Amino acid sequence: MYHAIVKRNLLRSFDALNRGEYEVITGQFHPRATHWFSGEGHPLSGLRRERPDILAWYDRLARLMPDLHFDIAHTAISGWPWDTVAMLSWRDALHDRAGQAYANRGVHVIRIRWGKVVDLQVYCDIAYLQGYFDALVAQGVEEAQAPPIVTE
Repeated sequence: MYHAIVKRNLLRSFDALNRGEYEVITGQFHPRATHWFSGEGHPLSGLRRERPDILAWYDRLARLMPDLHFDIAHTAISGWPWDTVAMLSWRDALHDRAGQAYANRGVHVIRIRWGKVVDLQVYCDIAYLQGYFDALVAQGVEEAQAPPIVTE
């Protein structure tokens, strides 16, 4: 029963993300959470360990990918309320400023304690993602080549 509740909450969270309601997502993070996105040097990569950095990352995500939409393919959840691990495989879709469609596949690995996200890791095809950022730069979106938001 517990795992079904966690799954329902995670799917609702991705629905909120699809609507651009990032405050729903950021409100689920523990004050000492970590947030990591795969790759190096692109504007979404790196590790964040402080809430202001996590909030800034989601603000950047909203600006760089305003029509980002996730379709969840599979979920796997294990553990107890004090130490839950959830994995979600997904396919996303979005468009650059010229209307060119992009899609990627990836996995979120999420650790949850007592209903709060304590660690989130995102893995996806970084080469494909870099192609999207390169297209944005060519379209005049300077933030698409900004350094990552990381906690030092």
